[in-house]
Amino acid sequence: MTPPTSDTLLRDHILRLAQKLPASPQIFTRLSLLLDDVNADLDKIVNLISIDTGLTSRVLRLSNSVFFRGSSSVQSLDEAINRVGFREVHKMVGMAMTEQLFKDGLPAYRMSARQVWENSIATALAMESIARESSQDEQTAYTVGILRQIGKLVIGKIIEKEQPGAICPDDLDILSWERARLNITSHEAAAYILESWKLPRPVVQGMRFQHEPEAHASDGPIGAQFHLAGWVGGMLGVSTKSEATLWELTADRLDLAGVSEEFMQRCADDTRTELEALKLQVA
Repeated sequence: MTPPTSDTLLRDHILRLAQKLPASPQIFTRLSLLLDDVNADLDKIVNLISIDTGLTSRVLRLSNSVFFRGSSSVQSLDEAINRVGFREVHKMVGMAMTEQLFKDGLPAYRMSARQVWENSIATALAMESIARESSQDEQTAYTVGILRQIGKLVIGKIIEKEQPGAICPDDLDILSWERARLNITSHEAAAYILESWKLPRPVVQGMRFQHEPEAHASDGPIGAQFHLAGWVGGMLGVSTKSEATLWELTADRLDLAGVSEEFMQRCADDTRTELEALKLQVA
């Protein structure tokens, strides 16, 4: 038998850590697939979200926030879904999941819980907007956008345990730092995790190759959506300094995503407006 390679051992380690995460990210991805069905069943949606009681309580809290609530408070998930609809509940589950997963921030990346939340939400909103402009799947774009930091979560745990005190410096790009530490990037780690959750290949490859999507154009536009959404995050100041310099609006990336540079400027403005509204009203 051929012994496992160091890459295989690292991949297995990443997947073991991912299995120990709260159920919320897998619930979120399964919810997205469930909502693809135009005849999605309310009971199935409620039962799926209810698997994680912490997630359920966060969704109910968001449902009763100023941003989402109506004239009276809701007491149950089915009430919340009937009030705001499937699409908004999908977004609330994504926001609640991010809050739950990153409650301790990402210390190895110099990111507080609030910074991770803002970056994740901004990425998802921008990807949704880009997908809408180019007549692509908005829900898929939002779903994978909000999961963007999950690789950092797992890589950060490994680094914190094996290399205590290691922190990504502002003056070194994040990819170089991750490779120097573990010979893998957080985007590659995230791709392993999404693949283990059986997400479609274009989603997995888009996550893996978001920094060079034009070299993997045959896998579809999601990598380019990621890259352009990262650029939006940099424009909004919600990216880390070690990552903000890696995003660039090139003709190839714009063409692959199916949008123009002028649209991306509007996208940045619109994402800023929506993010600020959420920050102020969803507390």
